[in-house]
Formats: sequence, structure tokens, C-alpha cells
Amino acid sequence: MSGITNAINTALSGLQLFEAGISTVSNNLANAGTSGYAEESVNAQTATGTPGQPGAGVEAATITRAASGFAAAQLRNANAANAAATAQSTALTSISNALTNNGNIQTSMNQFFQDISTLAANPTSAAQRQTVLADAQTVTSSFQSAASVINDTITGASTTLTQSVSSANNLLNQLAAINKSLVASPNQPSLLDQQQAALNSLSSLLPVSVLPQPNGSVIVTTGGTVLLDQSGTQALAATSTNPPAVTAGNNATPVPASSADGAVGGAISTIESGNAALQSLGALATVFAAQVNTAQAEGLTPSATPGQALFSVPAPTATAASTNTGGATITAQIANAAALPIDGGPFTLSYNGTAWSAQDQASGLSYAVSGTPPSFAGVSFAVTGTAAAGDSFTVNPAPNAATGLIVSAVNTNDIAASDPYVGTPGTLQSNGAISDTNAGTISTGTDVVTGTPASGAAIIPASYYGQDLQLNFTSATNYTVSTTAAPGTAIASGTLGGNGGNVAIAYPAGAASGQYWQLPVSGTPAVGDVLTLTSGGSSSGSNAQRMATLWTTPSTTTAGTLEQAVIGLSTGLGANAQAAQQLATATTGQVTTTTANLQTVAGVDTDQQAVILTNYSQAYQAAAQAISSAHTMFESLLSAV
Repeated sequence: MSGITNAINTALSGLQLFEAGISTVSNNLANAGTSGYAEESVNAQTATGTPGQPGAGVEAATITRAASGFAAAQLRNANAANAAATAQSTALTSISNALTNNGNIQTSMNQFFQDISTLAANPTSAAQRQTVLADAQTVTSSFQSAASVINDTITGASTTLTQSVSSANNLLNQLAAINKSLVASPNQPSLLDQQQAALNSLSSLLPVSVLPQPNGSVIVTTGGTVLLDQSGTQALAATSTNPPAVTAGNNATPVPASSADGAVGGAISTIESGNAALQSLGALATVFAAQVNTAQAEGLTPSATPGQALFSVPAPTATAASTNTGGATITAQIANAAALPIDGGPFTLSYNGTAWSAQDQASGLSYAVSGTPPSFAGVSFAVTGTAAAGDSFTVNPAPNAATGLIVSAVNTNDIAASDPYVGTPGTLQSNGAISDTNAGTISTGTDVVTGTPASGAAIIPASYYGQDLQLNFTSATNYTVSTTAAPGTAIASGTLGGNGGNVAIAYPAGAASGQYWQLPVSGTPAVGDVLTLTSGGSSSGSNAQRMATLWTTPSTTTAGTLEQAVIGLSTGLGANAQAAQQLATATTGQVTTTTANLQTVAGVDTDQQAVILTNYSQAYQAAAQAISSAHTMFESLLSAV
């Protein structure tokens, strides 16, 4: 009887094994597409029986997972890189398109300068003046629209960062709960599946390193910072700095997050790129406005008044560092727009106790601070109070300039199209007419505006700017300059050489301060001949023509012409976007490859599972038949007795 009982128990152990196998195959097929799931298999060993007796069947079956820590780590690394690259590809493409798809800054600026050139040829045209004023509004709208798109991209990245940090904390808490469950049920397959899925999701937010423990629980770190161990998690938090950073735990341990570090790193990198693009765009708006406003100040309106600013931008700011110990405050202004780096800084202005120094935060370049008032990179500043050694200030020459660029001119006659003076041979009469009784010949060349008058020029102080002047020739080569109101009082003198001579009139304080309006003079005058300089008339468009050439004049910006600066910024942003798109494509391929590698080890092959299921089913039927046969033998024995 014991032999029959042993046979039944042996067959029963096989029946239980094959039933577990069928259940495992069913579970594999049901979860073939479940994230983090690894193929399961049944393991069993031959049961130890009584020596000299038939076999005792199999021991209790155990379920094991097919897993590869190396392949899983590769997939997590690929997830982090791809999430960051994909986020940046979308964001940098949006930033690049901001300059071309939102009124197109290059097109609007080009049209503005073209229409100013047209005005120069017909300065009395009210319609053309209105066109220029409308163009100015279009330029400001283009800058504001582009800035709005970039700001929206920055805001979106900030929201993504906040959400990603929150999601990471939720996943870390989930992993902590799984760790606790694995203490009670070591290496339980379903818990390990949940763990793998959570780790994969976490890796798309920030790069993680995983250290498995004997019971299946894990220690999770990122950049050397422990986020999860057996004691629990360290909560992540995003700082309110600009750009933001991520910290971990109550001690706010910094968590490194580079441009390749998941959605968190991608968001921070996008914010940095957006801020840089916005600062460069603001610098471009500031340089454009300053150059046009300076050109305005160099000419006269139809009513013969000096031109006022056509555009307005926010003034530079200087923010004291929180660590300053001195009582100094600083005010800054644009002194030379052409010298302002097109990246716009901002700059760190530092005081060592005896001298100031400046460094561009964007490029890292250092600038000498010199002059009175002290200046650097086209920015001058004034100090009120006393600075202490080690004090520093952040100087932003173009704070929100692209957003804040506006047209300050109110009507078409605010455009200063004419030169401040026009030279006419002859003497000014009381009725305003000029009577030419000269015995010799006097002619004038093309006027220019310069910071350095020609050698030998007769230089007229700024205090006489705007007054009618006359050149009184005392010989064929010598002349004095006086006002027409006091022709006998010389205020300057000059000579005509083989190449003629020049008269240079200094501009008064204002946008054109430090510049000179210079007029070449030539001819063969006789003693007593006069050349009169009167205010440019409304029919003069010389200053408008000079303003129009700002678009293509070299050295108007640190990047060359204004046109080159615009194209350079647009091209640079486009190149960044293209590189990000290519990286996103490459990292997507890496995710595909590493996923396939992991699937090779841990994935469910449905065809293979079908074969295994058939084997288990047949074996199950065989075990059942063995039990049935033993049962028949047992019944036969009972009947015989």
C-alpha cells in the first residue's frame, strides 16, 4: 500500500509543479507589454526520498525573474539622456522660431531702414514719414512677440521642472514602500516588477544609479547624492533662484542636473538657454534703439528742432550682492552702444578696495574699468556712497529690453531727417536770404558725423550748436568762424590745404554728445568771401540717409553691422535647435537599442511561452494519468481483499 501512496504523492508533486508552470506562463503572456515586467519561470528540484526507495517527486516550485542589472542600468541611462534631449529639442526649436515666425525681426528691421532711405530722398513727404513711424511700431511688435514666445518657453520649462520634481518624489516614496515590502517578502517577483517600472519612470526625470540589496530592495543615488536607502527617502525640491537648481533632503544638498540629466536637467537647461536668448534679444533691442536715437539727435526735425529719441527701452539696472558690506549704490547707463556685447551680459562689477573690475557672466570675458565716469563694455556707471572691498553688483544693461522696447515718437514730424546745418556760399541777410557776392569759389562736400574731427579742422564748441555760423576767408587758404549775429568775433579758425579743409561742430549734451558734425570745405576763395552755415531745411534728408545706413554700417555692434548682429543671433539659435533635434533623434535610437537588449534577457517571447505551455499541459496530463492509474490499482487491491 505504501508503494501506491508514494506513487500518488510523487505524481501529485509533479501535478502541482506543472500547474504552477501553466500559471506562470499565463502570467507572462498577460504581462508581456507591462512596463518593468520580467519573464518568470518555475524552478524545482528533485525531492530527497528514503534511501533504497523509489523517487519522492519534486520539491515545492519557486518563481524566478529573468533580469539583467547591467541592461536595466543602460536603459535607465538612455531614458535620462533622451528625456533631456527631447525636451530641449522642442524648447530650443521654439526659441529659434521666435525670431523668424513672430513678425520676423530681421524683416521688420530691414523694412524700417529701407523706408528711412526712401524718406531721405523725399523728406517732405508726410505719407513716407507715416510709413517710417508705422515701421517703427512693427519693429517693436516683432521684438515684443519674440520675447513673449521665449518667456512662454521659460515658463513652460519652469512648470515642467516643478512637475518633474513632484513626480520624482512620488516615485521615490513608491520605491521606499516597495523596499519595506521586500523586507517581509524578499525577492518577491511582483514587487521587483513594480520596482523596475518605478526606476524606469524615475530615470526619465533624472539620472539614477541603483545598488541592489540581497532581499531585492535598492539604494538609489543621483550624482553621488543618496535619494533612497533603507531609512527612507530624501525629498527633492526646486530652488527659486534664476536659473533654478534642485536640492535633496532637509540639508538642501545640491543635486547636479546637467543638460543630459532627464526631464529635470532638460528643464533647467531650457531655462538657462531661454534666459540667454532673451538677454541677447534685449541687448540687440537696446543697441538698435540707442543707435537710432543717436542718429535722431544728430539731425533736425522739419521744425528745425534737434531730434528726440524715436525709441525707448528700460534703463540698465545695478543690483547689489546680498553679501555687500559697504554702503555704495550704483546707477548705470549705456554710454557706447556699439561696444555693448551682443550677448548682453549681465555683468558682475566687483570692487577690490582700490579699483573696479567687470566680467561678462555669459561669456566669462573680463573688461577693464576706466575713465570718468568709469565705464566698461559700453556701459558707464556712477557710484553713490562708499563701497567696501569685496563688494559686487550685477549690472544688466538690457533688462527686459525686448519686451519693453516702445516707440516714443508721437507724430511723423518727430523724425529728424535733416542735417543740423547746410552750407551756402554768401552772407546771411536780415530777411533770411543768403546773398552771394563772393569773388572766389567755395564748395562743400558730403557731411559726416564723427567722434574724431579731421586734422586741421576748425572745431566749434557745443555751446554754439544751433546758432547760424559763417566762415570768413581772410585769404585763399585761411578763414575764421563766427556767429552770424557777431560776425566780427572769431570763435575758431581753419585752413584750406591741397585737399581742402573741414569745419567740425560739436553736438551738445544728449544722445549725440561726444560727436561732431563735420563738413568738408574746398575751392579757391578770395579775401572777404563768406560761407554761411544755417539750420538744415525741411527739404534736407541727409540725416535720414545717414540713419538708413546704420543697418549696414560696420562696427555698429560688437558683431559687426546691425544686420549681421540680427542674422548672427538667429543663426546661432537655429544651430542650437538643430543640434538638439539631432541629439533627440540619436538618444531615441539609444532607448530603442537598450530596450531591445533588456528584452532579450527579460522580455516575454510569446512563441516560446506557447511551446512551454504545451509542454506543461502535456506533463500535467501525464501526472494526472499517473494518479488515475495509481487510483485504479488501489481500487483493484481493495476489491481483491
